[in-house]
Amino acid sequence: MKVALKKLNGSQNISAEYLSELKVYWDICLNYKTYLTFYGMTKDPETKEFIIIMDFANEGNLRNTVLHNFKNISWKDKINWLFDLAVDLKNMHKLGYFHKDLHSGNILRKDSELYISDFGLSEPANEQKLDNKIYGVLPYIAPEVLNKEPYTSSSDIYSFGIIMIELSFGKPPFYNKKHNLNLALAICDGLRPEFGKGTPEIYKKLAYRCTNANPIKRPTADELFNITEFWYDSIYYFKQTREEENFGYTGKEIKTIFEEADKEIPNITTSYEKDPDAIYTSREFIFSKLSRPVNSSIISSYLQEEKVDEGIDLLFAMNLK
Repeated sequence: MKVALKKLNGSQNISAEYLSELKVYWDICLNYKTYLTFYGMTKDPETKEFIIIMDFANEGNLRNTVLHNFKNISWKDKINWLFDLAVDLKNMHKLGYFHKDLHSGNILRKDSELYISDFGLSEPANEQKLDNKIYGVLPYIAPEVLNKEPYTSSSDIYSFGIIMIELSFGKPPFYNKKHNLNLALAICDGLRPEFGKGTPEIYKKLAYRCTNANPIKRPTADELFNITEFWYDSIYYFKQTREEENFGYTGKEIKTIFEEADKEIPNITTSYEKDPDAIYTSREFIFSKLSRPVNSSIISSYLQEEKVDEGIDLLFAMNLK
């Protein structure tokens, strides 16, 4: 059987910092079977560095899948993947962990299923470091984190929203901009990546809720699970959900909405030229004097429209508890 070996660089004299990823991964795998399996540890015989032994993701990561095969990815596939991610995020948050570095390069594919991976920055909510360091891939970092506010589960939800937009667009978020202070300022001023042509309005609304500048107004991982599960069931198990109505739509309407969106996929341009300073590997940032995060007029208009449905959403969420 094939496995992946993930080396913990510089771990010859292993410390609590290097053990943290192991602890998170171990906790999650013990409690849930929806993650890539953690088999154990070994050691490089030459360098003496510790190595994690885990499932091998035979289909690479989500970013490369979207970049190289976008035209063949239906909305049915996208909803399936988002449901997979919502399950993983829900389980992680239930255990009290935040991911803190969620982006499409850290989402792996094995046998057509998606798995959140790379828990190197994850830590329990009650053990947050207070060193004020900002670390990650800039387009996926929530604006409050850029402002050096404490990382919360809502910050993971922001990253989920950016991944939603990326799935609709077929290109990395802000591929044509330098990932620097100016982009950080623009994000705090409400700039978000663009959606692909034909993206359903209900999908845009959910993504904009996830990327709301106000973290307390973003959906929880439980809410994302409930919504994406209904979308998934409406598409995959249409007969059971055809007349069922949740979040203002019947299963039949949900299925039709995403089938219509499929017709626009061939019309979405996938070629692009990336700015040399658009960097999609995690790194450390140091920003100061950023503005208070606000929503753009576009996001505000979408969130305003949703107020009509908030009562329905709340009642549905209460019924599921």
